[in-house]
This record gives sequence, structure tokens and C-alpha cells, in this order.
Amino acid sequence: MGSVIDYQPQAQSSCSSHRDREVGNVDSGASYVGVPSAPITGRIPALDGLRGTAILLVLVFHWLYSIPFHSKFLLRLLSVGRLSWSGVDLFFVLSGFLIGGILLDAKGSSHYFRTFYSRRAYRILPLYGALIVLSLFASRLFGESKIPLIAYLFFVQNFWFAHLGGFGYVSVATGVTWSLAIEEQFYLIAPAAVRWLSRSRLCLLLVCVVVTAPVLRLVMYYTLENGEFAAYVLTPCRADALCLGVLLSLLVRTPSAWAVVVSKRTILWWVVVGIFGTMALLEYHKLIPFSGVVMTAEYSLLALFYACWLLLALTSNGIVQRTLCMKWLMKLGTLAYFTYLFHRAAMEGCRRLIALWYPYDGVATRLWSGVAGITLTLLLAAVSWRFFEQPLLRRGRRYEY
Repeated sequence: MGSVIDYQPQAQSSCSSHRDREVGNVDSGASYVGVPSAPITGRIPALDGLRGTAILLVLVFHWLYSIPFHSKFLLRLLSVGRLSWSGVDLFFVLSGFLIGGILLDAKGSSHYFRTFYSRRAYRILPLYGALIVLSLFASRLFGESKIPLIAYLFFVQNFWFAHLGGFGYVSVATGVTWSLAIEEQFYLIAPAAVRWLSRSRLCLLLVCVVVTAPVLRLVMYYTLENGEFAAYVLTPCRADALCLGVLLSLLVRTPSAWAVVVSKRTILWWVVVGIFGTMALLEYHKLIPFSGVVMTAEYSLLALFYACWLLLALTSNGIVQRTLCMKWLMKLGTLAYFTYLFHRAAMEGCRRLIALWYPYDGVATRLWSGVAGITLTLLLAAVSWRFFEQPLLRRGRRYEY
């Protein structure tokens, strides 16, 4: 999902020294910008923290907001974080920025396509394959999914989700893969666009996608039977967040434009405050998640909001850097891919185990199964990162641009 599946860093580093690091292999970590001509070079640890923030939002939403609390006080308290469902939008913006940067830096390589897709395969397919095997086993035990296996093999399950109009027809384990399908479909187009278009034409294409995506969502909402859900899971409808990320990767590689961004950080802060206020107003009116306004305006606002936060992570010091560079948040960012793929399965497994003694839909069952499932996922993610994912990444880096 989003940058959750981007190249992970090999080691943590302090934020105080990140600007002194030399440019590394852009495939070795999701926090490498690798642009000698721009003011930002080397690892940017704050981006690890930003990715950790994204997966934290996903975990909070899938845990706390699945619990049917009866307390009015708790419901009001939780209403503050209702936008935590948008963690995936932050992943999309990050992914566009990081993948776009990798492609732009390698544009002239004679092994451009081979290296990109080989490294992506080493990063994505092993854990994804493990998840599919797990889901097949679970479907044998708890019921068949209406999504054929071939859809998962070719990363087109989001089309099936859109056709069926929900995630309720699939196993808990594979429901999260809709965003992974969007990522893979993005990978089919982005490398060719970056390779064969000039920067000006690439920029024009990206702006057109950002502008037309909300229009496409609105058209689907009013014309298709399951249009509101299709607009949520289909790549063309969510491409504005990805393309905003790619636009930012172009921005940091244009010294004159980047100098303007750095000099106007105060304006950037006001933009963030204004967008947040607008989204808070929309949430105050309690719009349903798949309403027409949310489909068009809020998705676009969220993409722009997270794009601005990405710029702040790259340009700001002080509290922003200190927050994003907290060790636990950066570590969570390195474990994001495994965590995203397997946390729902772990939570459901713990829920079924606890349900042997307590009601399956009870508040206590949902609460403690979430705690146990997330804890188990993070422990397994740490083991996977050290003994499984890192060795695979090293093998993938044998392919050079």
C-alpha cells in the first residue's frame, strides 16, 4: 500500500545529521531523495517517521473504530480521530514522491525497466505471496471468497472489489490489498511516463491527472451502481494522491522552484491550517464516508494536505523534525509493509481465539483482540524485517541501474 511497500532503510539515523550524509543508493531506503543538484540529498529520516505516522493511522482506525462503544464520552473523544482512515492517502503521496524520485534519477539508465521491476519484485512479491497463501488457508476454514485467485495474482482485485461494492465478499486478510493493486497498476504506467516524457510534458500530465481524478470520482458516484465504492478503490480515481507525490519529486529536483518553497514555509503552514480547518468542517457535518462531497472534495483535500506535510517534513526544523524523528515512529515506518499486510489477519485470529470465551462481537473482545493482534503483528514484522525482508532487498540490489 502506498509507500508502505517502498524501499526500506537499512539503518536508522539521527535527524540532526541527515543533511550531512552522502547520497546513497536510492533503492536502499524509502528515505533517499538522491538529488545532488537540489538542496536535499541523502537519507531523510523524517520520511521514515512520516511513513510510521501513516501506518499508525491505519492501525488506529482498524482497531478503535471497529469497536461499538456505547459511551457518549468515548464516541465524542474518538470523533477527533475519525480521519485516521486516510492513512492510506498519506501512503499514496509518499509512494508517488519516492518512486517518482527513483525513476527520475535513473531515467537515463540502460537497465531502467529491468532494474526497477526486479527490485520491486523482490520487495513486494514474497510477503504478498505469503499473505495470499494465508488467505487461501483461511478461506478453506471460514468460507470461500467471491474473488478468484487469478485476480490477486495479476493485482486486479480492486476491480472485483468495485464490482461487488465492498470488502465483505473477501477474507479479512486480503481486504487490505486493494491499495496494493493500485500501487502495482501505478508501476505499469509511471516508469514509461517518466522515461519517455520531457519534464514539462510529465508535469502537464501529472497536473491533468490531479485535476481530473475528482471529476472522475464524481462521475462514477452518480453513474455506476457501486460508484461510490469504485471511486474509492480504482486507480484512476485515486491517482491524484500518487501524482501529487511525483510532482513533489520533480519540485525537489528543480533548484529554483525548491528555493521558493523553502523561503515560503510560513505560507505552507497556513495552507496546512486552512486545509485542516476545511476538513474539520466537513467532519463536523458528519458526512458519510462515501458521500458525493467526500468523494470529490475531501479526497483531493487529503491528498493536498499530506503533500504539504511531506514538504514540511523536508523543509522544517524544530518540533516537526523532532516528532517525525522519534525512534519508535521511525522504526514503525521500517516495519510498515509487513504490518499493513498482516495486521488485519492477526487481529481477526486473536478475535476468534478470544471469542472462545467471550462474545465475538463484544466490546471487550474487539478491544483486546486489537491490542493482541497489533502487538503480534509488530513482533512478527521485526523478525521478518531482519531475517526475511532485508536479505531479499540485498538480493534485489544486485540489479543496478
